[in-house]
Amino acid sequence: MTGNWKPFYGPNGIARRLVIKVGSSTLSTWIDGAPYLDAFVTVIADLRKAGHEVVVVTSGAVACGMQRLGFSERPRELAQVQALAAVGQADLMGRYGASFLRHGIQCAQILLTHEDIARRHHFLSLRHTVAELFELGVVPVVNENDTVATEELRFGDNDRLAAAFSTVLEADLVILLSDIACLYDRDPRTEPNAQPVREVARIDDAIRQMAGSAGSGVGTGGMVSKIQAAQIAVEAGIPLVIAHGGDPRILNRIALGSPEGTLFHPNKKVDRRRHWIGYLSKLHGAVTVDAGAVKALRSRPASLLPIGVVAVSGHFMGGDGVEIRGPEGEVIGRGLVGYDHKTLESIVGLRSDAVADKLGRSLIVPVIHRNDLVLI
Repeated sequence: MTGNWKPFYGPNGIARRLVIKVGSSTLSTWIDGAPYLDAFVTVIADLRKAGHEVVVVTSGAVACGMQRLGFSERPRELAQVQALAAVGQADLMGRYGASFLRHGIQCAQILLTHEDIARRHHFLSLRHTVAELFELGVVPVVNENDTVATEELRFGDNDRLAAAFSTVLEADLVILLSDIACLYDRDPRTEPNAQPVREVARIDDAIRQMAGSAGSGVGTGGMVSKIQAAQIAVEAGIPLVIAHGGDPRILNRIALGSPEGTLFHPNKKVDRRRHWIGYLSKLHGAVTVDAGAVKALRSRPASLLPIGVVAVSGHFMGGDGVEIRGPEGEVIGRGLVGYDHKTLESIVGLRSDAVADKLGRSLIVPVIHRNDLVLI
């Protein structure tokens, strides 16, 4: 597939709302003798003048903190990394603020952990805040809140944060600027004949194999996380482009529909609530179901009932996200649970009439309603 990409960018072929991610390694370079950040901000200002709404997802807080405090290597202790992020984030936003002001533009800092998107009311509140920032003519500058983010609260990297944030905004396009030009069919560092993949219609095992795995030494410099980010975006109906960020002016060409890097085509059939459940909701536990329940869930739209549950793990309240596992521990889906963990433990394996007697209720809710359930 080749040609003009504009039809995939939104209404009338215009990518009005953009989420652009730039990494710390790219920000540390120079363009035409000036800091990369200034050149990058100049392009964002140009995009704004052309009528685009732009969100910047930026890395660099820890790197700025290391520079400010004289660290030559990134420390391994979490507390030290968080301290460097606290120092560096202020420095990073100071640089963005000064650079945007040269163009008469105000920017706003948004620091997030996974928790801020994983809970539905936080998700919607964030959407309203950013909409108001756009109304005020302000450019949101987003980063993971490394100062407080522990392992269970992290997105993992800013590629996935950018993709997740695009679903909050219902963006028209996500652009991941990188030191990688595009997706290749093989690792170009070891395979001289590796060919670029310019468009991806569907992310399947073959595409994931091209990216390699994080620990195999096959992955092309972070391509695994970019494929994961693309999965989040395209399943929400949002196209995503991976492109080389060495010269930020590439953003102008991409916004006009020029085929740069690799384009991941969006899924046309999107249920945004189910997407949130499947990709963004936070998991608080798991329910293990029997083979009969697995068959019922996979064969037709069905709710999960207590009689099909064989085990419960974790601590959760009604409405929290949980993983659904089959008899062998395999993950078959996830959903929003109808009971807290203690209540669910007390009714595991019971028929509906026995559940009613046990709980003293005439109306029994499913463990997970079919409208709150996403199969993998």
